[in-house]
Formats: sequence, structure tokens, C-alpha cells
Amino acid sequence: MSLFVEVQSVEKNCKVIINLDMVVEIAPLLNGGCDIFYADQAAVNGKTAMKVKDSYSMFQQLAMQVVSSDDIAKKVKALKSNTPLEVPKL
Repeated sequence: MSLFVEVQSVEKNCKVIINLDMVVEIAPLLNGGCDIFYADQAAVNGKTAMKVKDSYSMFQQLAMQVVSSDDIAKKVKALKSNTPLEVPKL
């Protein structure tokens, strides 16, 4: 099941509906709004952007779980501490 959301496009100057399943990155802009990136094999860097007037927090609330690099480091450390360093000999 796809998740669609309505946003205010800067380029088109109107509301558009986008499929969030196709989005690979959402980046907040300093002057407000966001860049929404889609995978695009033909584009430079493999993605193309769409500017929207909507706030980053609107998209953040749709995330299942926001994970920071510190969260990942803690999880890796916990996994390493539970993993035996040496396989016991039979």
C-alpha cells in the first residue's frame, strides 16, 4: 500500500500529490520548505529534486522511526557485546 501526501510545489506554484514510496531523501532548506529527492538514473548523482513549501516536520511525523547516527552506534555496540568473540571448540 502506497503512502501519498499533498504538498505545495514551488516550481508549479500549486498543490501536488506525491508518492512517498518513491522518495529517497527529504532535506530541510534554510529559508523554509524542503527539497524532496527521487531516484533518477538519468540525473546527475542519481536523483532529482522537487522543492516544496511544506515544513520538514510535516514529513518527519510520517517517519516510522527517526534514527540518529548515535542510535546506530549504540545498537552496533550492543550487538558486539552480545556476540562471542571466539567460537567454542567441541
